[in-house]
Amino acid sequence: MGFYKPQLDFLPLYVSTGVPGTPVNGERYFSSPEVARRWFTKIDPRPAPARFCVFKPISHFSTDEQPELVTFFARGEVLTGLCNLAGFVTDDFEIVATPWGSGCSFMVTWPLHYLAKGKARAVLGCGDPSARKFMKTDEMTFTVPYALYETFLARWRESFLETDTWNMVKKKIVKSKVAWGELPRRSTEQVSAEEDHHGR
Repeated sequence: MGFYKPQLDFLPLYVSTGVPGTPVNGERYFSSPEVARRWFTKIDPRPAPARFCVFKPISHFSTDEQPELVTFFARGEVLTGLCNLAGFVTDDFEIVATPWGSGCSFMVTWPLHYLAKGKARAVLGCGDPSARKFMKTDEMTFTVPYALYETFLARWRESFLETDTWNMVKKKIVKSKVAWGELPRRSTEQVSAEEDHHGR
């Protein structure tokens, strides 16, 4: 998450070409340590404001706690809804950013980077190959500042999420969950029956 500042010399070597004279071959996400150092300068991660960084479900926050950021873990159809909802509530055509980064940078460092520059950005991410093993198949992350999340809650009923178009997408969401074993197969059968009914 970039809480060390300046970055340890090991990191630019580790994420690029490796550490000379050691078994650390490097992840080769940057073409050189110099490019990696330039990335750390660009993203400019803030120093850690506390001893721990805590991730927990929204439902686990007490009334006197407020998260800085909210991360959704989702596949394509749900991400479609989140991206379009972000555009709807902000009228910002570039509200969703997909920068390069590590898994944790998509969830913490990049969103905080944009906030520090006065921009509320939704960050679509987890294109980090090293982090993919911790994700469900086809799953990505979508992180927003808490204030934008609150706007989602306040205004989603005004949006496309209440239309017949989105109802069709919701059926694909069910099929996706069934395909990945998150719902029983009868859920798909129910969706098919509804489609037949509407088709008649």
